[in-house]
Parts: sequence; structure tokens; C-alpha cells
Amino acid sequence: MLPRPLAWLLLCLIGWGTTPLAARPRLLSPAATVRLVTCAPGTEAYALFGHSALRITDPRQGLDHVYNYGTFDFHTPNFYGRFLRGDLRYFLSATSFATFCAAYQAEQRPLTEQVLALQPAETQRVYDELEATLASPARFYRYQFFADNCTTRLYELITRSVTGSLQLDSTYIPAGQTYRQLLAPYLAPAPWVKVGMNLGLGWPADQPTVFRQRLFLPTELSQAWAHTSRQHRPFVTRTRSLFAAPILSEQSPGWATPGRVLGSLAILFALAASLPARYSLLAAVLGRGVLAVVGLTGCLIAGLQLFSLHTPAHYNYQLLWLLPTHLLVAVSPVRRWWRPYAAGAIGLLVVGSLLGYGVYYARLLPEIGWLLGVLFGQLLLLRKQPFGVVQQTGA
Repeated sequence: MLPRPLAWLLLCLIGWGTTPLAARPRLLSPAATVRLVTCAPGTEAYALFGHSALRITDPRQGLDHVYNYGTFDFHTPNFYGRFLRGDLRYFLSATSFATFCAAYQAEQRPLTEQVLALQPAETQRVYDELEATLASPARFYRYQFFADNCTTRLYELITRSVTGSLQLDSTYIPAGQTYRQLLAPYLAPAPWVKVGMNLGLGWPADQPTVFRQRLFLPTELSQAWAHTSRQHRPFVTRTRSLFAAPILSEQSPGWATPGRVLGSLAILFALAASLPARYSLLAAVLGRGVLAVVGLTGCLIAGLQLFSLHTPAHYNYQLLWLLPTHLLVAVSPVRRWWRPYAAGAIGLLVVGSLLGYGVYYARLLPEIGWLLGVLFGQLLLLRKQPFGVVQQTGA
């Protein structure tokens, strides 16, 4: 197995630099097929949601290429800044099936394919559009996780290329799930990523989805085609495993899970607050540390909301309690305005907590309850203690 960083680089750059391997436009034979290739989710953060690509084969012409809308240039200037802002250009690439499959085998990630029941003319349309896109500026696009990604583009391409209508059976899914709920099972193996991503998602992630909106996830698209028919015949004619990874024992997340860390912090904070006055420095350091962390997190979320092109990060109601101004309080000396500030912050925290509970957010992230409790306690102390100190010093 390749080391994870090398495998990650291979996955990110697959197709970059290999696009010339794609065949020139040609007339496909009746034996040509279009297959949806679905890669199972991986353990690394970048692989948690899986991946989708299209494989086009024509044994009579020796064609076996994979078309992938999930590639990008890692050498793009200001790569991480553009990624966070949502301005990183993704693009369509083409590579040989052998190269594509080898990359995922190196990551030990299972691959399956579904042969789609397309007519020869429809297969030709899919192939022609992919090849035309490869040769034009249209191969580049601005990635949007929920609305425009490597999976949604494949769904739209197939539905555009099919003559007549497809019957998608949506009765197998629960109705009205939000984007945040759809992401929950994929984020479960990575608890810190789960916390970070849920903090960064705003109100758009809490809107109920319709069947079509679920198809931004590769596994969801694979299941959707499996439940699709055409003129009362299955749209998927065959499903097979391309690579079955060995079953590995489930790794323990270790002690440092968000729930344990934040729970321990809450207990430590409560103990420090109950100590005699001569030990007040410990409580002050912990309290200011909590405010600093919450304030920095709020600054990041506010930045995403104001400047990011990722629409799921907009209208983030969690700023009601993740106030960026907490950072100012954390680094400033005792001031008279702390008391009214703490009272207002407590009110916003209560409103934000109730709103989060109402949209199911609190049930997806119960560990955040510990942080809310610690922050609430610190704001109560802030409201009581500093005012008295200011009076005594005559400030």
C-alpha cells in the first residue's frame, strides 16, 4: 500500500496531466457501454463522502477511459485560501481505467460499477459531450458541495443524454431529511471533522431536501440508479465489484474525542470555579481560554459567511453564541461594560441553543452541549465578578 500522503496526491491529481490519454472523438460501436463507478468513503477527511466517475468502454475499439469531474491542480496559487473561499477550480479529466483503479486500490477503498441501460445513440451523446467538454474551457467549474460537484454533474449528464423519461423510485428513502442529517453517517468515523464541519454549516444545511437534492453524495446517486426504471425495466443492467478492500478491524477513535475533551474541560472549569479565591488565577486562565477559543471560532465562521462562495456556510445562526467579540473580552482587562455584555451574550446563547435544538442540530452534536455549558458558566462569572472588582478599584 502507498503511504497515505502519496495516495492522496495520486487521487487528487488523477487525470491532471493524463487528459491527453483521452481518445479523440470517434464513433462508438454498439458494444460501447457507460458505467457509473462509485468509490466507497475512506477514512481520511478528504475521502469521507466517497467519489463518483463515469467509465466508458468500447471493446471493439480498445476504449476504456474514466471521466472524472473531481480533479484539481494542487499547485494552484493560494490553494488553501481559494479552497476555503470556494474559488478553487475543479475540472473534468480523463484517464485510463487501469490508472484510475490503481489509485483507489492504493487507498484500499472499494470500487463498484453499474452498467447503465443506455441505447447506442445515448452512449454516443454522453461520450461526445465529455470529449467536447475536455477540449473546451467548460471543463473547469466552481465546485459547490451540495449543488455542483463531481456527482451531480454525472447525474445531469446522464439525464440530459437519455431520450424519454426515467422513473426514479424515491420510496426507499425517508422524506424531509436535511443536508446536515444526510452528512451525519459519513462524518461519524471522524468526530473532530464532524464538529468542525457542523460548526461551519449554516442555515442552508438545515433545509429539508427533496429526492433530487440528495444526489450530491456518490452513494446516494448509486442507490438512486439502482431504484430507477425505464419503460418498466431496470436502468442498471449489471452491478459488480471492481475492487473489494480487505475488512479491517474498526479503529478506536482514542481518548481525545470531542465529547471527552469538552466534557473534561467542563469538569475542570467547574472545579476551578469552586476553588477558594486565592486560586482564582486558574479559573481566570481557563475562562479566558474558553472565550478566546470561542471568539476565534466565531471569527472563522464570520469570515466564511461573509467572504466564502460556499453557500452552505451562509446564514450561520451559530454566530449567536460563537460571538467573535468574545476574543476581545478574552484579551482585555476588567471593564465596566463586561456585565451588560455578558447579559446580552447569555441571551443570545439561549436563543441560539434553542434554535439549534429545534433544527435537529443539537441531537447531531450532543458534545457541543459541554462547550455551551462551559461558555454559559463563564458568562455568568463574567457578569458577576468583574463589576464588583471595578467598583473596588474605583475604575
